[in-house]
Amino acid sequence: MHHSCLLPALGLSLLLSLGGCAGGANSADAASAASMSSSDAEAFIKDVQQKRGQPVEQPPVTNIDELLGVLESDQVGRFPDGVRLVAGKPGVDAMSLHATLELAWSDDFSTLALILGELQKRANVEVERLNAKRESGSGFDDADAKDLEKNQANAEFDSKARGALEVLAQDHLRAGGKVVAEARRQFPKDPQTYRIVAYYSLLSGQWLEFDAAIGWLKNDEATDAGLIYLRALESLSRFAVRKDAALLFRKALQVNPKMTRAQAKLALVEEGADAKYAEFEKLKALAPQHPIVWLAGPSISSDHELSASFKKARSARQPGADDAPASPAPGAQPPASAPPATSAQPAAAP
Repeated sequence: MHHSCLLPALGLSLLLSLGGCAGGANSADAASAASMSSSDAEAFIKDVQQKRGQPVEQPPVTNIDELLGVLESDQVGRFPDGVRLVAGKPGVDAMSLHATLELAWSDDFSTLALILGELQKRANVEVERLNAKRESGSGFDDADAKDLEKNQANAEFDSKARGALEVLAQDHLRAGGKVVAEARRQFPKDPQTYRIVAYYSLLSGQWLEFDAAIGWLKNDEATDAGLIYLRALESLSRFAVRKDAALLFRKALQVNPKMTRAQAKLALVEEGADAKYAEFEKLKALAPQHPIVWLAGPSISSDHELSASFKKARSARQPGADDAPASPAPGAQPPASAPPATSAQPAAAP
């Protein structure tokens, strides 16, 4: 079985790469996340899922074809059933699928935690700005008070959700690592073992292990969506080059347009509210029940609307904007036409 559509994901190394440079408030968030138990984290995510109208109960995964489709379309809610289908089964096929499920789970939660972390930073900046405005007494009005309350609530939610997702991402990374270790023991030279070793090594930042494993797969890289995706994640987590990562994620989608996880990463790596929102809309069309859609979607949409309102306001204040001719009122007569160019008389005023 060749799982080119399944690999690989995003994990602890990317969390450290994109989130490790922040200090202060983020350090407090990390401590808060560490204090959350796995059961509390899972309960929190399920509660949000229910409150946002997402079904907790999912159709069962009854065969391998269904499982491959679940992985390809990133149906995280059906991952538990997928694990039950293959966990403990003999052979490298079942073992590699089990490892891929656990690591993909970690991938999805890590990606979402990073998106929420960025949204939390933006909300905190607004909270600081509005608090400073209130304390200075310079025109803090009811609209500012509502914005402050909204941003405080957003920052609190984003922080708690991010902490819960980080806890669960690490749980699944550890679970996947145990399966990978057993695959290496039983099937050390199998290509599927090299794939999951490369995947796990990338997530955990073990670059020598990653280089050794990916070296066995290099002949397939040009046409294998999973390996292209793996290289995209390497660009992001190892080299922190978002532009190169985005190009490779798009290349993976060209090879396999159903590779939902690649589209989810584009919602992470794109910079700017408009670009991020455009990739989010593509993800929403591809996978309406993806966790990014129902967990981070409201904040992403809010950011986009705010950005659009700022652009509209700035555009209205551009030089010449006030000089533009107004549209005639309904029923008004059109202005008189200017006389022919041959006439010596001046043009009539509108």
